[in-house]
Amino acid sequence: MPRGTRERIMDVALELFVERGAAATPVTTIEAAAGLSPGSGSFYRHFKDKEALLAAVVEREVTRVGKDPDAQVENTDGAGEQRLATQLRSDLDYLGELRSLIMILLWERNRAPELAEWVRKTSADRGIELGVEALRLAGPSAAVEEDEVAAATVMQSAMIGYFLAAEYFGASPADVDPDRFTAALARLLTNRDA
Repeated sequence: MPRGTRERIMDVALELFVERGAAATPVTTIEAAAGLSPGSGSFYRHFKDKEALLAAVVEREVTRVGKDPDAQVENTDGAGEQRLATQLRSDLDYLGELRSLIMILLWERNRAPELAEWVRKTSADRGIELGVEALRLAGPSAAVEEDEVAAATVMQSAMIGYFLAAEYFGASPADVDPDRFTAALARLLTNRDA
């Protein structure tokens, strides 16, 4: 089934906003890329302005990549450290699905702080909650028991940092592959002597 005009506009806007940000993307460019006549005003039949389009694109991406909370904390076999490493590896792959959203937020966080705050509340904060659940499933450790929210925040920050470094440099930091990274992070977080 062919995509409607509104969806086409959102599809091309996503690509353009990832590539250059919303501020540097004229409405006429969006119209042309969506197969509309540039400068005809067709865009405005579907969106009030570019900010409304940006909000719609971000909301659609958040919905698209949203995970079932029960599926997020996977039931995997093995000891706590192995279970956590498997979950972290799955979460690292999930960050790849968030790439477009991350790129848009990097471009737009200062121009649209309310949008960035909404994504933080709906996605990042939920990620911390799911991280706490994953750490609890991995079993007790001194580092986690002392402050499990801080431990989950460290875990999320390490994952995002690794992902962004690999994206930026085009290769894994220090040639540490994703499996090795997630195993080391799980080992650090489940260390019972910390």
